[in-house]
Amino acid sequence: MVKANYHTHTTGSDGKLKPEELVKLAIRKKFDILGITDHYHFPPGFRDWGNDYYSTEHFRELKRLKKKYKGKIKILVGVEFDWLKDYKSWTKKEAKKRFDYRLVSVHFVKIGKEYFPIDHSKESFEKMVKSSGGIKKLVKNYYSDLRSAIKSGWFDVVAHFDIIKVWNKNNKYFSGDEDWYMKEVRKTLKLISKKKMKLDLNASGWRRPCDEQYPSLWILREAKGLGIEILIGTDEHKAEHLEAGLARSELLLREIK
Repeated sequence: MVKANYHTHTTGSDGKLKPEELVKLAIRKKFDILGITDHYHFPPGFRDWGNDYYSTEHFRELKRLKKKYKGKIKILVGVEFDWLKDYKSWTKKEAKKRFDYRLVSVHFVKIGKEYFPIDHSKESFEKMVKSSGGIKKLVKNYYSDLRSAIKSGWFDVVAHFDIIKVWNKNNKYFSGDEDWYMKEVRKTLKLISKKKMKLDLNASGWRRPCDEQYPSLWILREAKGLGIEILIGTDEHKAEHLEAGLARSELLLREIK
């Protein structure tokens, strides 16, 4: 099996390693493919942090590294976009830039006039649930936003598909085998298949409160059955994350074949 990581971050966004440090580490760890997918900066006025992510200089540096290390490792210049329903025109324009591939994720759900972060803290998630009128409405809003991102056709890979379960250890809020939940998931997977997008098997879930990869095993099986290509990523933000959960993810992929 090719040793690859398609979801990583550097100092170009919220990672700890400089791009070249990450590349050198990946070479030492004998990776064949390294996809660098730093978070793209937020639209003007959305947040007072993250506005310096993915600068023009950073993009040039990744292109330089791709050329410099050709023959030693295949570097893919990727990006991770946040889907924000009020900023579609801006996102469409920015996503047209020449990336090798584009991840899309939903980290924020709009409730009323406010955007709430899903995985920031348990307290903010509790607030989200209450403001949404219950977990069922929140989850449905999440998958609805994700489907809107998929329908746009501007992206290549869906990142951490079921991140909405991040605080759902031991089914605290909902069960993944409830009919309404499975319906939302299946509707979204069918759209991914229709749009010929790929799915991120994201190992960072094992480092989060849910203690499970994104997405759940049954979702991976359904995705495979629909012919959706699955890419492994550890969602690396520091050196010890580069291989964290990688072997485990590879085993999972073999299991569902």
